[in-house]
Amino acid sequence: MAPSVVPSPPQDLRHLDPRVVKLWRLTHAIAAAVLMLIASITALTVGMVFPEDWPWVLAAWVALATLFLWLVFWYPARAYRAWGYRIDEKVLETHRGIWFRVIQLLPLSRLQHVDLHSGPLERSFGLATLILHTAGTHHAMLTIPGLAAGEAVRLRDHLVAAGGGDDAV
Repeated sequence: MAPSVVPSPPQDLRHLDPRVVKLWRLTHAIAAAVLMLIASITALTVGMVFPEDWPWVLAAWVALATLFLWLVFWYPARAYRAWGYRIDEKVLETHRGIWFRVIQLLPLSRLQHVDLHSGPLERSFGLATLILHTAGTHHAMLTIPGLAAGEAVRLRDHLVAAGGGDDAV
């Protein structure tokens, strides 16, 4: 049997805070509600202008509503289970992705600076996002969402200290 291209995740991965599932559900529900309002107005307008197409318009609206329900209820819990990270003395490793697995390795020696982000919804759940920047373009960053606020601060301080006080962080 041929070896797998993607290594199996290490057993010592740390998971995000479980409250992130509720946060993701809330943010997806807000986005879905706005998009469903727009879709409903569009469906009603098209249905009144082209009454013969009403069954197709209604079918499309139901399909969109089903997709949004899936996005709100199933996807966040599954995305939470797919997320993990670990830190050792040399590297930060993250695993994420449901269909397309993304494994990122960030050598701590390449770390430029570390940011904490906590928007109003994140703060209401007691969560924060850790953003790690490396040398390069604005795409040269790694994000760890859904950390408990205290854990995010502890992790930031640990990563800054791991930089050894030189120009790396």
